[in-house]
Amino acid sequence: MNKAVCSFFDGSLIVEGREDAVEKVDFSFERLEECEGTGEVQKAIRQMREYRDRKRTSFDFVLDLRVTEFRKKVFYELMKVRFGEVVSYGELARRIGNPKGARAIGNAMNHNPCMIVVPCHRVIGSDGTLVGFAGGLELKQRLLDLEK
Repeated sequence: MNKAVCSFFDGSLIVEGREDAVEKVDFSFERLEECEGTGEVQKAIRQMREYRDRKRTSFDFVLDLRVTEFRKKVFYELMKVRFGEVVSYGELARRIGNPKGARAIGNAMNHNPCMIVVPCHRVIGSDGTLVGFAGGLELKQRLLDLEK
């Protein structure tokens, strides 16, 4: 597995994949030794640094989401939510044609293999509150603040 690591807030961002595609982007609360990776993984880690430094608002590396078709549908719709914007679980469910599927959307978010790229931090509760995020609500708030 091709792997790259960069510092990110108080921890590290880890990108994994193959030479031709990124399969995973994850956050660690530990400071890990930085490394570059190769191919699309290297391209992704460079773009993650630019995002962290507020020099990039979107990503253009090859992404290979190895998830169910439903989750792909949710994730690709979520990737349409622009930098600095938020959407509720209910709104996202409506956008994919499943208006009563907010819980299913939440379940899909729990299985997001590529945080930030598939921006589940941009999904909020229907009342505007921060809810549910694999990296914790503090990290979610920091990501939203970064995008302001």
